[in-house]
Amino acid sequence: MATITAAQVQALRKKTDLPMMECKQALTECGGDERAAIDWLKKKHKGKMEERANRETGEGRIFIHIGDAAKTGAIIDLRCETAPVAKNREFTALAEKIARQVAAQDEPDPSPETILASESVAEPGHTVEDLLTAVYGRIRETMKLTACRKITGEYVCGYVHHDGKKGVLIALDAAPSSEAVGVDLCHHVTFSQPLAVTRDQIPTDKVDEVRALAREMAESQGKPPHIIDKIVQGKVNAFCGDNALMDQEHVKPEYEKKKVGAVLKAAGVNAVTELAYLSIGA
Repeated sequence: MATITAAQVQALRKKTDLPMMECKQALTECGGDERAAIDWLKKKHKGKMEERANRETGEGRIFIHIGDAAKTGAIIDLRCETAPVAKNREFTALAEKIARQVAAQDEPDPSPETILASESVAEPGHTVEDLLTAVYGRIRETMKLTACRKITGEYVCGYVHHDGKKGVLIALDAAPSSEAVGVDLCHHVTFSQPLAVTRDQIPTDKVDEVRALAREMAESQGKPPHIIDKIVQGKVNAFCGDNALMDQEHVKPEYEKKKVGAVLKAAGVNAVTELAYLSIGA
């Protein structure tokens, strides 16, 4: 059996940031071969992760990455087991790398499995899953990438709420005259959570549900048929106005109750071309 020196253990610890005894065990198992020891540690931690895969991951954070030209962005939902880990620097650094990975690939709606299996743009030669496994080895808590999305447009803006539990990424057809307009729009979406950007994009089943309920209530009140149709259409219009982003009253008081569409138009923006909203615990 090869003699493992303290210098070898220390060198491996610097590369992996794992406990000394674990590094010594890996070197011992691999006869002092550092490269083999690193592979041994990866396999060990991946096995441990798989054993813990069914543990509840009710905590986590939403992360976004926006490219330098503000024309590409990504939003991800990375989960963990406990609130302290969601604020851990290792965890947040990993999430930032994953968000960057999503922004760098081509698919607008990639699966978490595809992202994890891809080669990391942050650390070439390693997959994203390798990075996640390495962080697991240091913080020993199950982590899961549960959702990710990439959007592109003439101008991309985003926002993550202060608790990290809600986040939004939006693409516009033009850069607004003021950057604050984009930020405020993201704040608005986080608060209002619209069903769609425009009325015609609201799911038909949602509108049909409102229409049916309005008719049932009007009929139960004995309203005449010609009045019922008007009541139903009024309820549908109100529902769409409340749930279509462009028709919503902006939540920011400085816009003096103007609709979102009007605020954007005044800033030189005609359309929201893409919108992605993610939340934890909703």
